[in-house]
Amino acid sequence: MRKRFYIKLMLLLVLLGCSNSEEIIEPKPIFETEAQSQTEVDLFLKKEFTDPFGSVLIYKFRDNLIQPNQTATPVLLENVKPIAELIKKAWIAPYNKASNIGTEFLKRNFPAEIVIIGSPILNGDGTRLLGVADSGVRVTLVEANAFSLEEGADNSAWITQTFQTLHHEFAHIIDQNFNFDFEQYIQISSNDYSSPGTWTTVSNNDAIRRGMVTPYGTSAVGEDFAEMVSFLITTPEDVFRDRFITLEDCSMVAPGEIGACNLRNEGRQRIQQKVEIITEYLKNDVGVDVNILRDEFLSGI
Repeated sequence: MRKRFYIKLMLLLVLLGCSNSEEIIEPKPIFETEAQSQTEVDLFLKKEFTDPFGSVLIYKFRDNLIQPNQTATPVLLENVKPIAELIKKAWIAPYNKASNIGTEFLKRNFPAEIVIIGSPILNGDGTRLLGVADSGVRVTLVEANAFSLEEGADNSAWITQTFQTLHHEFAHIIDQNFNFDFEQYIQISSNDYSSPGTWTTVSNNDAIRRGMVTPYGTSAVGEDFAEMVSFLITTPEDVFRDRFITLEDCSMVAPGEIGACNLRNEGRQRIQQKVEIITEYLKNDVGVDVNILRDEFLSGI
């Protein structure tokens, strides 16, 4: 009897469960997906970066944006749109003006992702990264929280450092897309690149002696190239010439400094050779006039 009662009860429950023939059970995905954000910032980024370039500007921090041994701080939300506006004025607009194919150049070569991080990326060994270019598809900008929104704030130093880094990283992407010929270039300073990790002990004067514009440029020929491109874009022409090209008058230095002065002048002659190679490469192979690029960058910041 008890067994028969259980069977009747189960049949009753099944009938009750199926009694509403108008009820429609909608399928639900196993994994919930986040709806596309409709905030003002996200709509702006979609309009200015995703729609024209197919590029996503990432500001919401995710662990996979850095390596397991690294740490970083997310960018402040209020800094995202002003920095994105600067990217338009100091990167997009200059290349659109300087390229012989106009806006089409960045549509073809713009990175798929631009990551903005609030702090430097700190490595486990105590060093820090000021920017990253990953396989031509991602550029990472850091220290975005140092950008001040206060009225009258002087952000010029931050802008110069940040966009020197950005143009350095984009130079790597250009090299990857247009295959810069390093064979001729590396001969100019072939014996003067630092062993791995030792560039931090190189002074500015020593970098010039080696034919490079920064100590970091001495770390590898690819970094030398990217630093040269970056400084050609972000430094006023007269400042670049006075600092890196114009020869010192070695007759005016102390007798014990004449040898070092002569070596710096030899380095400046090497820098001049590199400027000519890079300018020709950008003009003929990439289709970008670096002089227009520099002037447009400086007028936009």
